[in-house]
Amino acid sequence: MSRRAKIGLAIIAGLVLLAAALYGVDTARVRTLIVQVDPGWLALAAVFYVSAYVVRSLRWRLVLAPVERVKVSEAFSMLMAGYFLNYIIPIRAGEVAKAFFLKRLKGVPVAASLPTIFVDKLLELFSVVLVVLLVPVLSVRLGGYLTTLITTVLIIFAAAVLLLFLAIRNEEATSRLLSRSLAWLPDRIHERLTRWLTLFVRGMGVARQNARAGGALLALTALAVLLDAVYFSLVFRAFSIDVAFVKVLFGYTLISLSYILPTPPAQIGHNQAVMVVIFATGLGLGRADATAVMILAHVLTGIIITGIGLASFAAMSIRVGESFRHIARGGVVEGGPLAAERTGDDRPAPGGELPRGGSDASQEEA
Repeated sequence: MSRRAKIGLAIIAGLVLLAAALYGVDTARVRTLIVQVDPGWLALAAVFYVSAYVVRSLRWRLVLAPVERVKVSEAFSMLMAGYFLNYIIPIRAGEVAKAFFLKRLKGVPVAASLPTIFVDKLLELFSVVLVVLLVPVLSVRLGGYLTTLITTVLIIFAAAVLLLFLAIRNEEATSRLLSRSLAWLPDRIHERLTRWLTLFVRGMGVARQNARAGGALLALTALAVLLDAVYFSLVFRAFSIDVAFVKVLFGYTLISLSYILPTPPAQIGHNQAVMVVIFATGLGLGRADATAVMILAHVLTGIIITGIGLASFAAMSIRVGESFRHIARGGVVEGGPLAAERTGDDRPAPGGELPRGGSDASQEEA
C-alpha cells in the first residue's frame, strides 16, 4: 500500500472517530461553552503547555549528555520539530527524526543517538505508574476501551523496561532474542530490523552512563507531567468547569500516554474520542463539556505545536520537506545504523562508551 493510501486511510479513521465522539452530543451547549471561554486563562494555559516541553527538552538534553552536549535551545528546537512531525504524520516519525537532526547539526552517529531517544520515551512511559495508582483513588469507571488503553500502555512499558534491562545485562543475548522473535517476518524485512535492533541494543550503554542522573531524570519527568496537568486544569478553568486537579492529572496523563499508539494526522478524532472515554465515561464529566474542552484545547495545542515546530525548523536551518523525504525513504534507519553495521562505524567504543559527535566516524553522512 502506498504512503498516500495509508495517510488517506488514517484521515478516514480519524473522521470516523470524530463522528463517534460527537454522536449524540448537545452541540448547542458545546457552542455556548466555546463562545463564553475566557481567553486570559487560555493564554496562561498555553504558557504552562510550552513550559512542559521545555522541561522535556532539559530531560532529553541530560539523557543525551554522554553522547553529545547540546545547548538548551538546540535540544528544545529538535524536540519541538520532532513533535511537529509526529503531529502531522500518522506514525511516530518525529522520534526517529531527532536522530536525523543530531546527525545534521552535530555529526552524531545515528546509532549513538537512537538509544537516547528510546530512554527518553521510556521515561515518559513511567507516568503510567501514576495512572494505575490513581485508578482506585478516584474510583474510575473502567469501560472496555479505557481498560484496554491502560493495559496496552502497561504492556508496552513493561516490554520497554525488560528490553532495557536485558540490553544492559547482556547485549549479544538480547540481540539474538530479538532476532529470533522476528524470524516470522520476510527475510528482507527480518534482516533490516535485525541489523537495526542489534546496533540499537549495543547503544544501550547510554542507560548505564545515565544511571547516576536517574533521580534528576525522574524528577524532570514528574515536573513535566505536573505542568501538563496544570495546563489542562487551566483550560477547564477557562470554561468555568470545576474538575478536581487530581482528576485532571489522571485524565490528561492518560491522554498523553495514548499518543504512543498510532494516531490520525493532527490527531483528528483521536483526541476527542479519548477525551470522551476518559473524562465522560471514566470520570463522569458531561459529554458536551468534555467535547467542548477538547475541541478548543486541540485547536490551541495545534497552533502552538505548528508555530513552534516551524520556528524550530527555521532555527535549525532544516527544511520540513527535507525531513519528510529523509523519513519516507528510510534514510534515518537504513542510511544510519544499518549502513554503520556494514561498515563498522557507529559501534559503541570499548567499555560501553558511545562515539562522540566529534569523532571521524561521526562526520560521515548518514
